[in-house]
Amino acid sequence: MKNSLLLAGLLAGTLLLGSCGGKETAAEPTLYDRLGKTEGIARIVDGLVANVGAETATTNSAMLRTHKPMLDAVNGVNGQAPTDPMRLQRLRNNFIDQLGEATGGPLAYNGLSMLTAHRGMNITASEFSVWRNQLEASLNSNNVSATDKAALYVIVDKMHDDVVGH
Repeated sequence: MKNSLLLAGLLAGTLLLGSCGGKETAAEPTLYDRLGKTEGIARIVDGLVANVGAETATTNSAMLRTHKPMLDAVNGVNGQAPTDPMRLQRLRNNFIDQLGEATGGPLAYNGLSMLTAHRGMNITASEFSVWRNQLEASLNSNNVSATDKAALYVIVDKMHDDVVGH
C-alpha cells in the first residue's frame, strides 16, 4: 500500500510540475520555412534561371560571356549535339540544395565551393550585380517579403568575394 501511495504521489507531482511550465512556444520558422521550403526555393531558382536565360538572349547581354559555355553545353553549337544537356539541371539542383541548406532547411549542398566553381570565369562585380538583379526579379515574382529578401541577400552577398574576380 505504501508503495502504491508513493507511486501515486510521484505521478501526481510529475503531472503537476509538468503543467506548471507554462505554454511552450513554437520554434521561430526558419528562412527556409518562410520561403516555402524546397518547393518555394525551387520556384525562386526556376525564376532566376529563366530570368538569366532571358537576359543572355538580349542585345548587349551582361551575362552571356560567363554563361555561354553552359548554354553551348546544353544546346549544342553550330548544329552540333549538346555535350552536356543536363548541366543546367545540375546547376539548378545544386543551387536549390545550397539555398535550402543556407536558409536553415534540411537540404545538403554537395557541390563545389563557390571559389572553385567560379575560378577561371573572371566574373566582374557588374555581372554579379546583374545576376543579383535577376534573383531580385524572381523573389519579387514569388512574393517574397522585404525582410526575407534582405535575409537571403545576406547569404548571397557572402558569396560575392568567392565568385567575383577569379
